[in-house]
Amino acid sequence: MTAHIQRVTQADRASWNQIAPERHGQPAAFFQAGGLTLEHFEQELAGDVRGKRVLQLACSSGDEVLSWANLGAIATGTDISDVAIQMARRKASDAAIQAEFRQADMFDLPADLTAVDLIYFSWGAICWVPDLAAFTQILADRLRPGGSVLLGDHHPLWEVLAVRGDDHLSVAGDYFGRTTPRADTDDAKRPVGARGNPDPPPFSAFVWPVSDVVMAMIGAGLRLDAFFEGTDPAMYDGLGPTAAHLPCYYVIKATKP
Repeated sequence: MTAHIQRVTQADRASWNQIAPERHGQPAAFFQAGGLTLEHFEQELAGDVRGKRVLQLACSSGDEVLSWANLGAIATGTDISDVAIQMARRKASDAAIQAEFRQADMFDLPADLTAVDLIYFSWGAICWVPDLAAFTQILADRLRPGGSVLLGDHHPLWEVLAVRGDDHLSVAGDYFGRTTPRADTDDAKRPVGARGNPDPPPFSAFVWPVSDVVMAMIGAGLRLDAFFEGTDPAMYDGLGPTAAHLPCYYVIKATKP
């Protein structure tokens, strides 16, 4: 991990620790009853994960890790926030679900997290990556041959558009920003726990064009198996009926040959 990446991620770590107590997710009882927070298309793309090693990066308070465990996976979650990891461990214990949670930077994962069947990260993860090429190579190196990366994340177009009223959008960021941290100009783009806060903690988030993400996966030696975009009008709250005309998320599955 370069000194630049470390400066960015460790500064963000302090901010994540500050807001982590507000990021509860679902209660333990939800998972103890067999609940899942994964989208149906995520489950379909992952296939049967029973007995397979699933690693989630940026797992926050652990909801998706516990969901993979409920599907029979040997599930591990990592997050840069030690506060979030403590919350996830308590939730797993209260739910009586066996899952492992480890505090780690995505760019400095524990050495034993290798030969993974599925690496999963989603819904607000890729924007915290300051170096896309280095990150996708880390993913490829941690997979076993035949293992896959599954990414479902906010569309970068949503990241740069701000709702200003019915059928009214403004450009509040740079779609081609890449290594330049995104200007924090739209409250909806802040992570849960920072929204609505007049003095939110600082974060360095990055906007990566979809094409960059796809090509970085391929450049790391992964085979593109699935790619699609989708809409969720609720993400453009206040825009009106035309919200359904805009992309809100994209999904990628890529496999190590």
